[in-house]
This record gives sequence, C-alpha cells and structure tokens, in this order.
Amino acid sequence: MTGTLIGYDPGGQDNHGLALADVRDGHVVTVTTERLPHAGAVLKAILALDSPLGLGIDTLTCWSTSRVGYRPGDRWLRARDKYRRVKGSVVAPNALRGSMSTNGMAVLIAVRQKWHDIRVTETHPKVLYYAGCETVWNFTDKASDMTSRLNHWLDAKIEPKGEAMSEHEWDAAISVLPVIHGLDGSWKLDLHTLPTTSDERLVKPCGETHYFWPPDGWSG
Repeated sequence: MTGTLIGYDPGGQDNHGLALADVRDGHVVTVTTERLPHAGAVLKAILALDSPLGLGIDTLTCWSTSRVGYRPGDRWLRARDKYRRVKGSVVAPNALRGSMSTNGMAVLIAVRQKWHDIRVTETHPKVLYYAGCETVWNFTDKASDMTSRLNHWLDAKIEPKGEAMSEHEWDAAISVLPVIHGLDGSWKLDLHTLPTTSDERLVKPCGETHYFWPPDGWSG
C-alpha cells in the first residue's frame, strides 16, 4: 500500500477539513491538513491528486428507505451499550441538513466519477474517537490531547497548513484511519454489510462503499 489517502470532513462554509496522508509500504509517512472555504476548493485539491488509494469521508455514503432514514450501521452504533455515552452523535439521517448531506455527497460523486475504483469508507469521527479511548470528543478543551492521541494512532505527526489545526481538520485526519485499516484488512467489520430489515432498501448513489469499524478492544 503506497500512495495517497484522503480524509474529508464537510464542516460548512469556511470549515471544510481536508487531510492527505502519504503512505509508503503500508506506513503513514506524513499527514497534512488544511481548512478550506467550500466544497469546490476541496474537490479542486482532490482531483489534482494522482490516483489516490482511498477516501474516508464524514458523510452518508448510502441512504436507507427505513424510518427516519437509519441505516443498519446507524442502528448498530446506537444499540451498542459500549457507545451509549455518544449515541446522540448518531443522528437520524432524515434530520441532517447542510454540508454533511449535500457537500459531502457532491464531492464523493465527483471523486467516484474520476476514479471508479477508489476505495471509499464512511467515517464518524466523534464515535470513532470514543471507540478508541472511551473519551467523549471535545476539541475545544482537549485539542492538544486529542491531537497527540491521533498522532499515535496514525504513527505520524499531523502537519496543518495553517497556524493551528481546526476541529474539522482533526475530523478529516481521523477519517484516514478507517481507510488504512480497511485496506490492510485489520478492521474487518463493515457496517454497510449489516443486514437490512424486511421493508428497507439501501440506495447507493455512488456505488459500493464501506463503513469500516474497529474491533472491540481497539485502542490504537
């Protein structure tokens, strides 16, 4: 596994987080992040890359026709006792609005149009962080600790292009993790492969995507 991995957090106007990880022989060498003004700027930066290996994106990569739009993965996260403290972060898809549900999908569609075979995984930075350390995401008060932990998980120092990393850049950087571990096979659970209900249909506007999730006991 050698090439570039992408992490993207669509945070809204002037708050789009983008992370690019340079990977050599399966090991992260560098991770650079930046905060961009809009989805167009994100797409311009991504499409300028040379055949990236994968994209981790904090957006809905498929939709469900179930009640309030919950997908099997959403229901699984909300039902697990392990994540009870952060289950409120798994919002009903029908209640989402703004950049996550529009800009995220717009970027994903454009990326898939250029690179049909790019590996795409959905991410959920806040619950993923809790899965790794059982600490609630709180970038405002714990930016330094959270960044140090993420540096450890990535085994590389994150280098923001600005003076300081924003929370959306951090979310983009952690979104690289499921791509790495999904590609190397160490995270085998894919929440998009969980069974649907009898009256539910998954709609996949970008084709097949993944939702790689860490095994119980993972702490980086």
